[in-house]
Order: sequence, then structure tokens, then C-alpha cells
Amino acid sequence: MDSPLRSNSRSGTRSSGMILTFFGTLWWLVGALVLDGGVRTAALLAGAVAAVSLLVLAARRLDGTGGREAYERGARTFMWSNVGQGAGIAVVVVVGNLTGASSWIPALIAVVVGVHFFPLARPFGRPEYRWTGALLLCVGAVCCAVALAGAPQSTVQTAAGLGCAGVLWATTAWYLLPPGAEARRS
Repeated sequence: MDSPLRSNSRSGTRSSGMILTFFGTLWWLVGALVLDGGVRTAALLAGAVAAVSLLVLAARRLDGTGGREAYERGARTFMWSNVGQGAGIAVVVVVGNLTGASSWIPALIAVVVGVHFFPLARPFGRPEYRWTGALLLCVGAVCCAVALAGAPQSTVQTAAGLGCAGVLWATTAWYLLPPGAEARRS
């Protein structure tokens, strides 16, 4: 039995919101697990609350119509975008480890993930993927600057993980706003 949708929800955002929340949670774990002691516990707890809240809200309040059609329309682009993302991540990890530049790995993975969103915007009818990708590129660029400044890998990993999680979760939260709400607030 489906939960009632808000009459003003954005069409077909349920699966996107749930996927973004899932991967945001993975990024949050990447960032939080390298923290120490009580800070790690607090970060993990805060991330769990945010993730569960967003997943429940996405499942109950977002519209699932058109998801299958969007996937069928964008399947080829989706496949190649993810193949490229996987290859890019593999190259970053291998080169980072071979060159002793492992502190750059989380930052450059954020860049790769950000780039992978741009080709998905059009076939999935998700123009917001452009700003999601742009914000992930910004997180990656800031984290590259942090790595360039000589920060340890754990610092770069925390910044990249929590920053990327925030961007992905923000996209899901944006879906939860009634269409036009952002225009009414300005």
C-alpha cells in the first residue's frame, strides 16, 4: 500500500531521492569513521538520524511515477556514466597509492563523482543533477586545496565524506520542498 503523496510533489523523485540518500550515507560513513572517540560516535549518530529521516520521508512523500520510464530513457547514459565513474575512481586510487599521494584520493573521488552527474541530468529529466555535480566538484576542489596544504588523509577524508554527504542529502531535501517553494522564499 502506497503512502499518500503530497499533491505538490515533484514527479518521479522517489527513487532518485532514495538513491542519493543511500550514497550520501556511504559518504557520511567515509567521513565519520576516521574521526576519534566521542566525535565519531556523535557524527555516526547524527548521520544515522539524517539518513533514516530522509529515507522515510523520501519513501512516504516523494512521487514514484515515471521512474521506470526515466530509467529506460537514460539506461545507456546511466551505464556509461557509472562505468566512467568506476574507472575514474579506480585510476584515482591506483595512482594515488602508487605515487604516495593517498591524501588526495578522497578529494579526487569527490571530483569524479561530481562529474558523473552531468551526463545524467538530461536523460533522467533531472536538471538539479547539474547543481549536485557542481557542488560535488566544489567539495572536491576544496578538499584538493586541503590536501595541497599538507593535511593528513584523515582530514581530507572527513571533509570529502561529510561534504559529499551534505550535497547528496541536500538534493533529496530539495525534492521534499513543494515545487516553487524556493522561488517564494527569495
